[in-house]
Amino acid sequence: MIDSKNRDTNKTSDISSMNALTGNRYQLRHAAGIYWLLDMGQSGMPYVKPVPMNEMGAAIWNMWQRGLDLDEIAEKLSETYEIPVGQAREDAGEFLAALQGRGL
Repeated sequence: MIDSKNRDTNKTSDISSMNALTGNRYQLRHAAGIYWLLDMGQSGMPYVKPVPMNEMGAAIWNMWQRGLDLDEIAEKLSETYEIPVGQAREDAGEFLAALQGRGL
């Protein structure tokens, strides 16, 4: 997941609308053991740095980009990482809210 001090999960209500807004502008890449979310729509200054994330963050991003909702993402994270669904939902919600806070 990305580093974020914002733990307000109430921001997850706009997650589905965020997906429609991003389209293919952002692409996920893997280099040097880190996943990087790149803004492919940049045309110069100001430069927006790529967003680093771990494997779970990349999984959440990929599922969200495929159109899965927060509950579907939580179910899949729970199965994959063997964590409770509630914890997976909270983690995914916080992650997506942090991305939204960055304007993604």
